[in-house]
Amino acid sequence: MTAFRRLLSALPLCALVALALPGSALAQATRTWVSGVGDDANPCSRTAPCKTFAGAISKTAASGEINVLDPGGFGGVTITKSITINGGGFIAGVLVSGTNAIIINAGINDKVTLKGLDMNGLGTGLVGIKVLAGKKITIEDNEIYGFQDGVSVQSSTNNTQVVLTDNEGVIQISDAV
Repeated sequence: MTAFRRLLSALPLCALVALALPGSALAQATRTWVSGVGDDANPCSRTAPCKTFAGAISKTAASGEINVLDPGGFGGVTITKSITINGGGFIAGVLVSGTNAIIINAGINDKVTLKGLDMNGLGTGLVGIKVLAGKKITIEDNEIYGFQDGVSVQSSTNNTQVVLTDNEGVIQISDAV
């Protein structure tokens, strides 16, 4: 009976620990990192970076930033919140074939910045950056090529502002509003 009583007395402590774990596991970082040699199972920290933008975005808080640690291909991504993806002077590649590279479907007050990315559609890509929703989309110092459209704005609201600065390549803009 003594062992049973010890187990019963420890049960509330175990329950508290179990309840505390899910909250800390879901915490998102303000700044995350990707690397060509990263792993999406990592927490996307500087010392344990993720492999893809899609892996990092789920671990990055709204209004946070995903930074690139070294050159690599980081895949396409769908953005649904305020965020900055910064290539940081490296070849931050988004290589896709027959699909879109980056889809922005953020909230009506969200701001998204894409800086220093190299998007290649391999001649069969649909859209480099497809804007469906968001308040302000800043596309700065990127190379977008090999797509049917470089940037496509298809926002159904009139408050989406898209700012393009210092981009290279064939950036054909279609506005399907």
